[in-house]
Amino acid sequence: MLEALRARFKHYIILDSGERIYPGEIEEFYTKVAPVKDMCVFTVSGMYGETQSKVLWAIIQPDLDNFRKFASVNLHLAIKERFDNASPSLPAHKRLKGFTITLDALPHKLSGKLERDAVREIYEHRVRAGIEGALPVSGKLSAADELLIGSETGKKILECLKEQSGINRPIILEDSLELDLGIDSLGRIELASYLELAFNVDIKDEAISRAFIVKELILEVTDALEGAEAIVSKDQAVPSRTDYWKKHLQILPKEEHLGALEFSTGFFAWLLRFSITAVDCFIFKLFFNIKVEGAGNVPKDGAYILFPNHTSDLDGPAITASLQRRPVFQLFYFIFIPYYFRPFVKSSLLRNLVKMIRFIPFDYSTHFLEALRSAYLVLKRGKGLCFFPEGLRSSTGKIGKFKKGFGVLAKETGAKLVPVAIEGAYEAWPSTAGYPKRHRIRVKFGKPLLTEDMEKEGLAMGSKDPYDAICVAARKALMELKDKQ
Repeated sequence: MLEALRARFKHYIILDSGERIYPGEIEEFYTKVAPVKDMCVFTVSGMYGETQSKVLWAIIQPDLDNFRKFASVNLHLAIKERFDNASPSLPAHKRLKGFTITLDALPHKLSGKLERDAVREIYEHRVRAGIEGALPVSGKLSAADELLIGSETGKKILECLKEQSGINRPIILEDSLELDLGIDSLGRIELASYLELAFNVDIKDEAISRAFIVKELILEVTDALEGAEAIVSKDQAVPSRTDYWKKHLQILPKEEHLGALEFSTGFFAWLLRFSITAVDCFIFKLFFNIKVEGAGNVPKDGAYILFPNHTSDLDGPAITASLQRRPVFQLFYFIFIPYYFRPFVKSSLLRNLVKMIRFIPFDYSTHFLEALRSAYLVLKRGKGLCFFPEGLRSSTGKIGKFKKGFGVLAKETGAKLVPVAIEGAYEAWPSTAGYPKRHRIRVKFGKPLLTEDMEKEGLAMGSKDPYDAICVAARKALMELKDKQ
């Protein structure tokens, strides 16, 4: 008992405000709300451009078995979403300002307690540099690993990974597909296409979704190829990326996803949308004094994508409250649901509700492709789509990097792009707050933009990929609209 108290007082943290924090309490709280195997909390100076200010940070080893169980592959986004939802129940000074993910085990003493000083020594410089993923590996490879990377399958996979990731350094077996190589959910779909073309074999999604590091990927693909005869020779080049997104998106969604799309205007669906819209407008006028500019810029006909900035749970309802009658009844919403909770699959009541209010739910797992196919079908039928290209809510209020899925949908459908700048929603209800407060919200709709113009502009700005080019140029247009007085 006495030893436990001494350890507790030895490892407290004093913040800039003078508040005293015990990291074990923070670690216990966050490991209960997210798929985290181990974590260590400490303070770091020099983050977000503030050289003197200390922020509360965590080094996290995720529970990969939990991620595999739910076929979720985006470690950072899944953990961040859980942390953001849980943080409001903590006092502000105890909330994490950020975290760094490692797939390596954190150092522990023989007694099982964290070696906190060792964790700080190993990871603090990585935190400052924004580096996640595998630690540098020293020493020689084992004989088994040498055989793995020297096999024809291993060589071809490493070629595919190098081509897709674009990194210049050698790829190692411990590299994380997501954190070290930048291959997210969308990238894994592209990777599957690469590998299928390279090996001329149909590789199931499971072989890609179960792997988190390069070594696991090689082993999974090797197993998937067992008994197959069509492995290409070692001197055959890795196939280039051509038209596979169009090919993937033109496939109809699976029945459970296709059945969740409501294109007709049945009475009950119309009544539900009318009631929700009426209540939504009333709330935003009464409590948030909403001001709308440029709503007439939303196209009356044809496919279009509204792409707003995303800082609050109020963003979607604010758009609904701002639109004119025709667009609001024709609009579909591409919305994120937590990877561990899929109501459109589990409950027929919720599935019908989602269908009538025209939500296209997605998560960052193998279901992401099906959601993209649903969104593609909606746009090809000349409907409107509200798409938050940043993915999750911004925790700082600033516009983050656009996800590539936005650029893929825009280019492959040719839909018009309408930027939507939302101001005041972050102040009214940021992700770190448990409840909203009264604050004026302003919604500005920009002029429709042509996809081909965005692609040309993005390529001129230095993007190498047409999908990324659209994302870069569209983000610039949204930032300019937001800054415009």
